[in-house]
Amino acid sequence: MRWALKKCLHLERDPEAGEALHGGLAGFRKLTVGDRDWRVVWRVTFDDSGQTTVDVAEVWAVGARSDSEVYTEMDSRIATLSSQPHTVPIAEALAAFGKLTSDLSAAPEPVDPPQIPHWLRQVLITVVKKSPREVDELTPEQAEAAWLAYQSAPPQ
Repeated sequence: MRWALKKCLHLERDPEAGEALHGGLAGFRKLTVGDRDWRVVWRVTFDDSGQTTVDVAEVWAVGARSDSEVYTEMDSRIATLSSQPHTVPIAEALAAFGKLTSDLSAAPEPVDPPQIPHWLRQVLITVVKKSPREVDELTPEQAEAAWLAYQSAPPQ
């Protein structure tokens, strides 16, 4: 099982590794594990801009290839698919395996820095007359404070 988990960690770096599946499993991919007896099957999803996102790569099944066991399991899971899937970061999944994965590690989930809302950025540039560079250097709190200061200032 450890070798299958190592393959899952590979997906963290390259979510489109392996081979595309066809037929009823179109949209899913597979990696061969060990002596070609096991498969890791997953699908990659994309964000609104069409970019592959590693944090939503889904591992759906890890199992023996013999008698198409892993693919039968996939068909069963797809048939019972919920409209509200539950996702778990790979680091959390590894921790759930306990001792089996104690010497494996996953990169921590990326934390995106807080963004200034698009409308506020535009207001600071067009109304307050700050340069785009100045606005991009502000934290969301600083941007909000700049807008409030502008609104509170007496008219000139």
